Amino acid sequence: MDKIQSKFKTTKRNFAYHYLFSAAVAGKPTLLFIHGFPSTSYDWYRQIDYFQPKGYGLVVPDLVGLGRTEPKSVDPADFAHTAVAQDILDILDEEMISNVIAIGHDWGSMITSILSVKHSERFLGFAFVAVSYCPPSAVPPLSVILEFQRQRYGRPVIGYWTFFGREGAAGLIEANMDSFLDVLYPNDPEIWKTYMNLPGELDLFIGQKQRLATASYLTPEHYERIKASLLQGGLNSPLNWYRSHLQGVNDGTFSTVSEENIKIKKPAFMAVANYDYVCFHDFAIVEMEKYAKGGLTIVEFDTGHWLQMEKPEELTMRSIAG
Repeated sequence: MDKIQSKFKTTKRNFAYHYLFSAAVAGKPTLLFIHGFPSTSYDWYRQIDYFQPKGYGLVVPDLVGLGRTEPKSVDPADFAHTAVAQDILDILDEEMISNVIAIGHDWGSMITSILSVKHSERFLGFAFVAVSYCPPSAVPPLSVILEFQRQRYGRPVIGYWTFFGREGAAGLIEANMDSFLDVLYPNDPEIWKTYMNLPGELDLFIGQKQRLATASYLTPEHYERIKASLLQGGLNSPLNWYRSHLQGVNDGTFSTVSEENIKIKKPAFMAVANYDYVCFHDFAIVEMEKYAKGGLTIVEFDTGHWLQMEKPEELTMRSIAG
């Protein structure tokens, strides 16, 4: 990380994006790493340390609402996936980069999906870490989603969204940040079956200031970076990644995309986290096999959601860029 540049780019819609950058050597592509919630560009530091000495180019932005990207908007419309995807293209244009592989995790996988759907010609390939490709679609009410999940999986899966979408969630998290991070970055991924899957459990845990073992894959420095970044920027802005989706901000994208463009036309890589209890192993594989038509590599890892931190060496060695 010492040799990578820290840069800013004001995009066409006036967001000052912070991103990490390293130019590619001749013959090497640029890797675009896109994080999710509640992360920053620093989440990819192990991948940066692996790929930069090998000459790969690197573009690693802080997404809207997180890290050093400003302003911290509270307007759900600013989190539209198509708009964020265009922000990222603005950064690539600033650096005059063309040979790019997009790699997304969590909400970053959603943005990587839109880059495939809307801007496939700009990329050499697409990689998805833990969270699979997500084609554009209209989002039904959360109650409908949770009931569907109960019927299909025997329990709801994204029950925590009921908390994230609620007024006052940001303040409760900010007042109990350690409790929040204990759950979001679990040492034991099994705890997500309760605190993330079931409605009401995460907010109850946080409100009671309960604690769990700190994740072994988080160094003390990384933990403090996450905590400091979230406390400085607050949670009211980044929670809009969830609120915007629930409010239908992305619903209109589907009608603008042809059936052909819904498919991933370039080579795709899926890193499946076998113990991610929000993006299930079976679901991830089915979705990738359904939509990836330009070649597909699937590799399974015995990790929870934070695969790039839990098994960074395996991920980098077995990825499409490795």
